[in-house]
Amino acid sequence: MTYSTEIDTVSVQVNCSSLEEQKVISFMVGRAVIEYNKVYLKNNNFTKEREILFNNNRLGTIRLGMNPIWNKFTRQYDTNYYVSISFYGLKSYIGILDNLSIGCLFSVCGILNTFNINYIFTELDVCLDISAKVDNVLAICIRKLPRTEYYQLGHSFYNGNTVYIEKISKDRISFNSQRAYVYNKAKKENLKYPLTRFELKLQKSFFFNNELDSRTIINALSRYAVMYLPNIYEKSMIIDRYTSYSRISKRDIERMGLDRYRLKPDVTKIERFINYLKSYRLY
Repeated sequence: MTYSTEIDTVSVQVNCSSLEEQKVISFMVGRAVIEYNKVYLKNNNFTKEREILFNNNRLGTIRLGMNPIWNKFTRQYDTNYYVSISFYGLKSYIGILDNLSIGCLFSVCGILNTFNINYIFTELDVCLDISAKVDNVLAICIRKLPRTEYYQLGHSFYNGNTVYIEKISKDRISFNSQRAYVYNKAKKENLKYPLTRFELKLQKSFFFNNELDSRTIINALSRYAVMYLPNIYEKSMIIDRYTSYSRISKRDIERMGLDRYRLKPDVTKIERFINYLKSYRLY
């Protein structure tokens, strides 16, 4: 059994001081994406976005927006204009699309880094892709977040393919700092071999309180124990042990023998990816 650490979604946002600056930033980003990659942009009048496309495959979006921000000094609302760029499916196991998505992401960060334009990360998905069926993978939260409800193990299946860990209502999903789940990646991508993905979504509120660096990402990942179990019997045994505790401590984790099955993320790979995004320049 093999597994790998992957980054699947990245979103960045540039906050602008005026409508004119927003237009300039949007033009620069769009130009960089087209010039350095074999893609094109298409206006989506329904979503008010520009889609980054390759042969009608959507690689990402460029979205312009505005929102009011309360100014405590003037006691009035100021208008914040922003440009949001998102890339989904950086690791879809379709080689040409994955390479283009990564290239477009690097082009966006590269042009912003080149001209020293400040931007913030608003979304990041970190994954463990495991060469096994869903039934042989178990992910549990061993350090729970405050004010967050969690599913009981074995009670969170959705359509038989996805296991959610946090119990979050649809109207609250975007407000949580992070959430995680396990799903059948092979079925989603029509792969001919078994592949299960554990995915940790770091969302906008996560980056309000944390700088994007490998330490904060590893700390978020360490809240979960992702395990490969060779058979259903051993999986049931771990579930029974886990549910017998009202609260899990580090010593309890050792007692349950989780490290015997636990899969560890590739810290070096995450570090290199983040550092490259922050330092890459086009010129």
